Amino acid sequence: MIGKIKTILLLTLVALLATPIICFAKMGTGKVSAASKDINIQIFGSLKTYPMYSTNVDFNDDETPYDITLDENGWSGDDDLSVRSEFRLGFKGGGENWSFLTILESDLTYDKRNTDRGERTGGKEDIERANGMSGNSFGVEKLEFTYDFSSYGLPTTLETGWQTKELDLKTGGVLYGDDHPYIGLRGKINGVSYELLDIFVYDDIGEVGVTDGDALDWNVYTLKLTFPFRGFNISPFYAYSDNDAMGATVNYIGAEVYGKIEIGSIGIVPRAEFVYATGNKEKLTLPNGRTEKDLDISAYAGFASLEFDISNAIKPYIGGYYMSGDDDANDDDIKAFNPITNIARYAPTFGMENAFIYKLIPILGSHLYANDFAMLGGKKTGYGGIGNTGSAYNPGMYSFGIGCKGAIEKFSYKTQFQYFEFADSDALEDIYGRNIDESVGWEYDLQLTYHFNKHFSLGNVFSYFDPDDAVEDLYGDDFDESAIMDTVEMIWKF
Repeated sequence: MIGKIKTILLLTLVALLATPIICFAKMGTGKVSAASKDINIQIFGSLKTYPMYSTNVDFNDDETPYDITLDENGWSGDDDLSVRSEFRLGFKGGGENWSFLTILESDLTYDKRNTDRGERTGGKEDIERANGMSGNSFGVEKLEFTYDFSSYGLPTTLETGWQTKELDLKTGGVLYGDDHPYIGLRGKINGVSYELLDIFVYDDIGEVGVTDGDALDWNVYTLKLTFPFRGFNISPFYAYSDNDAMGATVNYIGAEVYGKIEIGSIGIVPRAEFVYATGNKEKLTLPNGRTEKDLDISAYAGFASLEFDISNAIKPYIGGYYMSGDDDANDDDIKAFNPITNIARYAPTFGMENAFIYKLIPILGSHLYANDFAMLGGKKTGYGGIGNTGSAYNPGMYSFGIGCKGAIEKFSYKTQFQYFEFADSDALEDIYGRNIDESVGWEYDLQLTYHFNKHFSLGNVFSYFDPDDAVEDLYGDDFDESAIMDTVEMIWKF
């Protein structure tokens, strides 16, 4: 009798354990429904895994203070293999007159302390290595909520959040593109699009009783218009940078133009932009030790390129950048161009996420996402740049590049060459007390990708930077080795 009872109990337990499996098989993969029936919701996501090997990123075979690079996952060492991993999980949708977008993200370097999410209990060195994004920092990376008032007769949409916004990303990206918090209005009137934003870069309360929090703030107010004209878009823009943290007020006035011209079977895609920066910086301690007050800011930046759409497999392009540099470190003028956030990394012509120049390269004084040398001469002496780390004495930049891109069945490629030089090295010469050549060097990039399907691709980016005389003049004769960076790109999307 006891044996029969044991058998019945065992069969009952097996049946109970099997029930969820049987039910799941019948239900399929599941369905997500909103609490309210008038809301549509979509789920999307991606994983970018980038194993990267680099060598001589400081242009030197020996160990130096510059043999590191920075990306969104944090610092990476030289002569080292590191793996960056960016995971995103997003939700978007909305209802009548309103919409929302939320993207959760974790951007980290493969490391047990990151991926295992264990608490860091080590000493100072362990804490320093933990800086930046980590596995337990998974949070809301991008957010946008909108309400459309057009049904009330108003041609405007209210928007807020911290989704990526830009002023010139469709051309060269020299001025602004980032995901700072904002409140704004956008819409279209008689075919003309507009966007008006109040961007909160810093809103720092400081230390109570020690510093004035208002003096640490940085707000940017922008207006961008887009006029369609015979296949082109003409887009003037204005930004007022109220940068209390740097004691600077700057007006950026500019425009970008882009479109396509059909000549027979060939499409020609021109892109161009120009930005003028004018304003005032309250004070600055000059290299000669004198403190100058009420410095005038007057600087320029521009970009132009042509892309030739010959076929899907062959699309050559040519173009270049200009950013003004400072010509005297000891006068009361600042002629060096500081952007709000240079976003050239994602610009359509020369943009390439894992190219060498678009990481923070300390020895070049280049910002993350940017292709400039805006930190040379003393970062945090200027009036902008990512992290407010631009230099009032930076040498600016000329660049010239050629390249070609295309796709053949499931293969795609992009290959390009860019040459860089300082626009004006006079201020650097004042600081260092020696002649500094203007030729910085050249970079070659090659990206090859195989797209297995719309959800997975496997590729590789090879990047090579050969430094020239300007680097040796700044740091010494030993800084003449070529930098190599090779990155495998594994990308999943759904």
